[in-house]
Amino acid sequence: MKKLILFFGLIFMMHVSYGQESTDAMTAEFFKKYEKDTNAAFDYIFGTNKWMGENKDGTEKVKFQIREYANLMGQYIGFEKLTEKSLGESLKVSIYLVKYDRQPLRFIFKYYKAKDKWMLFNLKFDDKIDDELDEIMKYDYLNGN
Repeated sequence: MKKLILFFGLIFMMHVSYGQESTDAMTAEFFKKYEKDTNAAFDYIFGTNKWMGENKDGTEKVKFQIREYANLMGQYIGFEKLTEKSLGESLKVSIYLVKYDRQPLRFIFKYYKAKDKWMLFNLKFDDKIDDELDEIMKYDYLNGN
């Protein structure tokens, strides 16, 4: 009897998690595509949110901006997660360092889960990480760290 309950419990857990892509998996897929084709990466991640996917002007603007950054930054090297914060069970923010020859870019992914599926809520990227490092150092200096 215990084996039967365990079996049905495992089947239920697999059924519940099936089709629920984690934010880590979504971001990993984004960067897998990003390495080969930035346009495909943004099409993928914006496609997780039907309202973003329908905004063709906005998505084309983002694709243009990242191509401009990439032209200035040199060769793409890779990425690493800097931090991640969950706000309740339905909001998550992940910050990544995207490494290029010349300097890094910062990507901020904001995810939202309305019912049972994560989707991109907002995506920002910039090259202002140097300014932020200065602020962190100033804060640490003033606090004696």
